[in-house]
Amino acid sequence: MKVNDYLKKLNALYVEDEKDIREPFSFLLKKYFQNVYVGKNGKEGLELFEKYNPDIVITDIRMPVMDGIEMSKKIKEINPASLIIVITAFSDTDYLQKAIDIGIDAYLTKPIELDKLFIKLNFFANIIKNKKEKEEFFNLLQEIFNSQIEAILLIKEDTPILKNNTFINFFNNSTDILNKIDLSKSKQEIKINERIYKINIKKINNYILISFLDITDYENAIFKDSLTKLYNRKILPKIIKDYSNKTLCMIMLDIDNFKKINDTYGHLRGDEVLKKLSSVLRESVRKEDTVLRWGGEEFVVILKIDDLEGSKKVAEKIRQNIENTYFEEVKKVTVSVGLCCGKIEDEKSFDAILNGTDEALYEAKRNGKNQVKICKDKN
Repeated sequence: MKVNDYLKKLNALYVEDEKDIREPFSFLLKKYFQNVYVGKNGKEGLELFEKYNPDIVITDIRMPVMDGIEMSKKIKEINPASLIIVITAFSDTDYLQKAIDIGIDAYLTKPIELDKLFIKLNFFANIIKNKKEKEEFFNLLQEIFNSQIEAILLIKEDTPILKNNTFINFFNNSTDILNKIDLSKSKQEIKINERIYKINIKKINNYILISFLDITDYENAIFKDSLTKLYNRKILPKIIKDYSNKTLCMIMLDIDNFKKINDTYGHLRGDEVLKKLSSVLRESVRKEDTVLRWGGEEFVVILKIDDLEGSKKVAEKIRQNIENTYFEEVKKVTVSVGLCCGKIEDEKSFDAILNGTDEALYEAKRNGKNQVKICKDKN
């Protein structure tokens, strides 16, 4: 009988109370296993199992102190995947039934036939080898995953089975993010906790591989104003796309007499005014609204409100909040505000709303500043 070479890499626990059987049989096993731990009864066997965690257990059934069935039951409680062979006499049918009930993996009858023993040991060796190779492959896959800068999640039939360290760090090890993803789309972007993620989804049989790339800093570098941290004009194509076939309300405001502020207090103080005013603007609108620094001392707010009356209230709130804010040294700042609403069908229709807002802003300036005006053609 050819013996599986892989047994030489494995450890075995052999438990037998009869010395005349135990010593020659343990000597035989030591020729084929890396280590063989030998116990004289179930209690010793259990202690050896807990200490060494062997790959395979071979045990007699009838023993003093603790029999092989009780020992095997406790071993299975510790590690349900433990591979156990029990040795029984033909008359031990009741014991054998108990062994079957607790999930013993194989049994041999006395006297032991070595060919039958090694058939089972070879079979167990292949099971352990395949399991360890899968674990090694899984660990290698995990290492590859962990080396990626993207967060990676592998799911099978809606159940997450593998995630890398970046995923754990990004999302605090929570897979609730799956509720925000459309698995039917191979590419998409989502925003979570003020971070923007570019998502790629690949389906392979029953598996779905999802990668998340945090592009927030890239987005900030491209689409954010370096002084105020508000969006800049480069975000407009995205806004036009997001509002396609929807009604958009736009507010444009300009700081009154800003040149005088720069001339009187200097440009550094003027920059501080711009930054503080930007904070007031953000606090005056909802998170879903978009605030842009249009250029110089001009700002634009895109509202997710499609009615003029609601937008007028927001515009007036912004004007009042800025007027009521104390600006160091400058003390008081006011703004002139223009407002316009309209449906976005294409870039041309967006430009029409933008021009209407701009005209309303300059009407506010011509009429004394520090007020809100609505574009005439959209009123």
